[in-house]
Amino acid sequence: MTRIAIVTVLLAVGTLGARAGDLNPGDKPAGVDQKLWDLMVRIDARGGEIRDLKADFTQEKFTPLLKRPLVSTGQILIKGAASLWTTDRPEPTVMRIDDTEVRLLYPKQKVLEIYKTDEKLGALAASPFPRLAVIKRHFTFKRISPKELRADVDETKYVALRMTPTEPELQKHIDEVDVVLEIATGFVSRAQTKDTDGDRMVLTFSNIRINGGLTDRDLAMDVPPGVKVTRPLEGDGGGSGGGEGKRK
Repeated sequence: MTRIAIVTVLLAVGTLGARAGDLNPGDKPAGVDQKLWDLMVRIDARGGEIRDLKADFTQEKFTPLLKRPLVSTGQILIKGAASLWTTDRPEPTVMRIDDTEVRLLYPKQKVLEIYKTDEKLGALAASPFPRLAVIKRHFTFKRISPKELRADVDETKYVALRMTPTEPELQKHIDEVDVVLEIATGFVSRAQTKDTDGDRMVLTFSNIRINGGLTDRDLAMDVPPGVKVTRPLEGDGGGSGGGEGKRK
């Protein structure tokens, strides 16, 4: 998984992190309907009340090369500017993201990949909930029918957005990101990304629990002894990870 793919997943889920001053939605962007903007500002304010979050996720990856999607399931924890994704099936992986780096652990292979967070995209990588100020900086957006992503959804209780990247680095990899938001809570119930290779990824969230008192330790990544540490984008061949220990 590349750094951009990871950032795409995070954006699809939304944003909790970043400094409060950076998350002021500011003025309405040109071309956005005033009614939609007012609704998004209200939803954004509700998202700002979330201190931590725990949820189950199902990810489906659709690719022209396969008849059936690749399906994985697991759990996500979010606190402040950090998120921890633990995938249970089909292969166990653990991914931790904050505003400085992404760590991706493959327990069976005993490999840990580390990616630095791109400075320009750091607000995305650190932000798993679509806070309005972050969306504005990197995307244009418009309202679509929630039924395009969830046929069974009640359109009076949910709003859906189609976001098109304006950031050149994102444009190299992403065509669009669609999200379905619950109006009352600001939760993302489903998100979809379409990339420039024709692949499509759908994330569905369930059993969402907020403000349960998660600690920093809950979001720590435990790296077992003997794990090989690599930094693929830095040309680092890696080495023994025995010195990593229990890291963030």
